[in-house]
Amino acid sequence: MLLKFVVFKKSETREVEEFFAKGQKGSSAMPHKRNPIGSENMTGIARVIRGYMLTAYENVPLWHERDISHSSAERIILPDATIALNYMLNRFSNIVKNLTVFPENMKRNMDRTLGLIYSQRVLLALIDTGMAREEEAYDTVQPKAMEAWEKQVPFRSLVEAEEKKSRHA
Repeated sequence: MLLKFVVFKKSETREVEEFFAKGQKGSSAMPHKRNPIGSENMTGIARVIRGYMLTAYENVPLWHERDISHSSAERIILPDATIALNYMLNRFSNIVKNLTVFPENMKRNMDRTLGLIYSQRVLLALIDTGMAREEEAYDTVQPKAMEAWEKQVPFRSLVEAEEKKSRHA
């Protein structure tokens, strides 16, 4: 989820944005940019927590019984991980609460796909209605999707034209 915030925050997509206080500095190289510092920070902390999993996995095999080698590692990773997770949950909650959402940019970005984001829906509809097996449905939808992308025409218009052609055949 955090990585999605980072991606959706990019200047070229700008679908969501973390709270940015007046006078706050963004990127040191690009003055227009408002870095999603909270999401980036938590992404880094998540790496540390995932690293603790290796220590936890290495605690699983026991020779004859538990010994101090297990508890000494657990005394570090368990409190550290839970404190870090608590911090992340609180920070994430604040990010979501104060998130700025740009629905008009979301729509514009979806429109840029020329409707291709719905190609899977068309594929599944063909399968669900029994019109085609999975492979046959894929082979029907893919050429229209590729044509829409290459010619930069709406996917829907190509699907509708194909549907009319099929009805008259």
